[in-house]
Amino acid sequence: MAQKLVKHIMHHGVIGCKSDTPLTEVVRILSDTDIHALVVTGPDGEVVGLISHMDIIPLHSEDLAQYTAEQVMTKKVLSVAPDSPILDAVNVMIEKRIHRLVVTEAQNGKLLPVGVLSTTDIVREMRGSK
Repeated sequence: MAQKLVKHIMHHGVIGCKSDTPLTEVVRILSDTDIHALVVTGPDGEVVGLISHMDIIPLHSEDLAQYTAEQVMTKKVLSVAPDSPILDAVNVMIEKRIHRLVVTEAQNGKLLPVGVLSTTDIVREMRGSK
């Protein structure tokens, strides 16, 4: 049997924002789309950060309008290529104790987001088809 790759189970497409997006908008997007993280992109669409629930909940009592995505995002984003074996991605997630990897493709020297691989995607793949 052929080795399964990240592209076979990842969520295709990315919900994201620009680095200058006000945090009020980030919270609205996270809430309205029922996702747990947003990919933050730079001027050329390249990955520059990630904002998860854990990045914003410490600001619960703050005036969110005073912040932008860039101020609260995690800047060190771990990514994986679509053609990577799922096991390689799993090992990174376990080692780094993270819940998601941004799936990226290199274009003109920049990593552009094409999807997200989450622990939920992996658990669904483990379950198999319904």
